[in-house]
Amino acid sequence: MTLYPLALLPQVTITDGLAQLPFVPGTEPEYGTPEKAIAAWVEQGASWVHVVDNDPGETNYASIARATGAHVQLASGIANQEALRTAMAAKPSRIVIEPTDLQWTQNALGAHGDLLAVGLDIRRPDVFDIRATLDEAGCRRYLITDIATHHHWRHEDRHLLKEFCDQTHAKVVANGGIKHLDDLHELHELVPDGLDGIILNEPLYDGSFMYAEAVAAGADRFDMFFWGPPQP
Repeated sequence: MTLYPLALLPQVTITDGLAQLPFVPGTEPEYGTPEKAIAAWVEQGASWVHVVDNDPGETNYASIARATGAHVQLASGIANQEALRTAMAAKPSRIVIEPTDLQWTQNALGAHGDLLAVGLDIRRPDVFDIRATLDEAGCRRYLITDIATHHHWRHEDRHLLKEFCDQTHAKVVANGGIKHLDDLHELHELVPDGLDGIILNEPLYDGSFMYAEAVAAGADRFDMFFWGPPQP
């Protein structure tokens, strides 16, 4: 059996200091501290979580990592130096930046490339030109979303995602777009092309499937622990 490195990252969204806790059948949605939410996903087997922080600067992810063992990939609309400084002060394992200002993005990658991933919309008309520029700037990881159909990766979108993976040596994470376990099966086919992560959001919170079921869906195709901690 050949194992490929593909991580499944539960999304944790923080608003007003609270985050939704994992779905429990037969109960109403519950909320808790960011640490409690992240710890709950670690208990279910996640080694990385994707955090959308709507309260930037108020959570220290290094302390959460020490308490839970989780690695945090942080996103909060980070598109300028001030926002990046705030995110870095929170000490996550990885930060997702937005290339609104391409020159700033290139400079940030040059200074902090090992720490950063770049978020891109696969439907952006110039996405492949931007990829070429950011590859040259040293981008090591992209987080790819189809903004227009964020809740589902359509066939043509998966084709674009494959093309993107084929054209870069950087790692690629698919952001959302998963509604059913079959969607996971289809994205697993892109692992040999360079896909190494999928962010899971709504299905984990509305009971469509559990995290363990998502892991089992690709158990013969990937090693969820291969991603591991950030490398120096």
